[in-house]
Amino acid sequence: MFNDHFEVKKGSEIMPTKHSLILLAGAPGTGKGYTANIIRQALPNLTYAPLDMYKEHIYDEIGFDNVEQKDALDEEARQRYYRAIDIMMANGKNILGDYPFSYKQKPYLTKAAAAHDYNVITVRLEAPAQVLYDRQRARDKEEPRHLGHLMQHYHFGDKLTDETKLDGMPSFEVYQRRLTDRGYDKFELGKLIRLDVSDYSKINYEQLIAEIKNAL
Repeated sequence: MFNDHFEVKKGSEIMPTKHSLILLAGAPGTGKGYTANIIRQALPNLTYAPLDMYKEHIYDEIGFDNVEQKDALDEEARQRYYRAIDIMMANGKNILGDYPFSYKQKPYLTKAAAAHDYNVITVRLEAPAQVLYDRQRARDKEEPRHLGHLMQHYHFGDKLTDETKLDGMPSFEVYQRRLTDRGYDKFELGKLIRLDVSDYSKINYEQLIAEIKNAL
């Protein structure tokens, strides 16, 4: 489990020579949300941009009845995300992106960073597939999570009264195939910082923050 007693030492602010895009990457189940909170505490001037937020907004706006419709909404969410990133960069924001980034997003992010002359840092969280799958299953059942991520059909206001009705949670075989096909564990853009999250209790977050600041 996470170290709930970890405290971030903010110290003096780092003034980067140019604007930065930090990509918090890694497969589902790596603990990106928790890690993002720690990074944001240490670097409060970052603009937080989780792609899942854009998905959740469009799930609530439009809804979907099957996998094909959900896939179409996911693509629209990606396009909205790209437009938002472009606006943030045009306005000179330092950005913290959060998502299981893959080959799908890399071409746009590469182009946007070059167009706006952004320094890019990838923080990639890593752990064995079985560990991640077990964590993801536990998280999706126990923690508050938008129902649109867990179902193959969803409309705003839907409630889940029986977790056995969850039809959007993959088997381990499907999960492992996604890891391989999408290359979550290989994604990198710009400076790469790797973080082993196999055992949360052994993660040195102070060292992570120091590495990020050094890369800015």
